[in-house]
Amino acid sequence: MEVLCCSSSRLAVAVLAVVAARVAEATIESSCRAAAAGERRVDVGFCARQFAAYHGAAEANAWGLAKIAALIGVNLGDDAVYDIGSGKIRPSPGGAGAKAKATMDACAKAYDAVGLAFAEASDELGARRYAAAKKEMARVAALVQRCDGDLARAGFRSPLPMYSAECQQMAIIGIAITGLIK
Repeated sequence: MEVLCCSSSRLAVAVLAVVAARVAEATIESSCRAAAAGERRVDVGFCARQFAAYHGAAEANAWGLAKIAALIGVNLGDDAVYDIGSGKIRPSPGGAGAKAKATMDACAKAYDAVGLAFAEASDELGARRYAAAKKEMARVAALVQRCDGDLARAGFRSPLPMYSAECQQMAIIGIAITGLIK
């Protein structure tokens, strides 16, 4: 009899855990959908995946999600700077010369500024200065486009399209979710 009791309790706990996980996913996805309703450029799938991978996002309200979006942006910018500095990412064709190095150094500075813009947005959100936070996140597109433009002018294909797209999308998401804060 006791074995049945404990097995039932374990089953109930497992069911509750699954239900709680689905509710958390639904909350994240509904927040992403609400952001997309206000800003058509929000990619709901990307939004939901980014937040689902971030610890604590499932329990966050709009303000918390906006801060998390900014922190994810900081990480994306920092990852790009690291990958550029480590030589993991190089422009092509001919990405080994002085011209390529100078261009990639400029890109590293641009992505460092991306991370800083997101960090400043997080600080502004923490101080409840939402317009200032949106302004900081709005800077991101110009910064990543500067890098892509510098590479194109130097005759290189950008080796950073994923970082460029993800940083810009995170800024769009952050701005849209900041707009949801009541």
